[in-house]
Amino acid sequence: MTGSIHGVTVETIAEVTIFKVHGPLKLGETVLDELRGHWADLGARHIDRLALDLEHVPAIDSTGIGVLLQLYTSQRNRGGHCKLLNLARVPAEVLRVVGLLDVFEVYHDRNALLASFERAA
Repeated sequence: MTGSIHGVTVETIAEVTIFKVHGPLKLGETVLDELRGHWADLGARHIDRLALDLEHVPAIDSTGIGVLLQLYTSQRNRGGHCKLLNLARVPAEVLRVVGLLDVFEVYHDRNALLASFERAA
């Protein structure tokens, strides 16, 4: 994909850390390593509220699913939450097929996502 942006940007809004992911979450893709790196960088701090904006993730494989589950499990074990925002069509279908849409809370509106964290507190 010429001209496309790959990588992960991090922003915090209302005490919610949002990883905005651009690129496929697949084995061998640098964006997957970057996502792991951002998570490791934030690991020293206790983050209760994590959201992954996956609007610009065109594909996901088992390695990407594993990373999502790792983030989700780590958050749950710490007493926090990990939610998905703007899940693209193909990754949504993959997560549905493997039964993970019942695990993750998925939002398609940033305000609804932020409000869900307030309700959880």
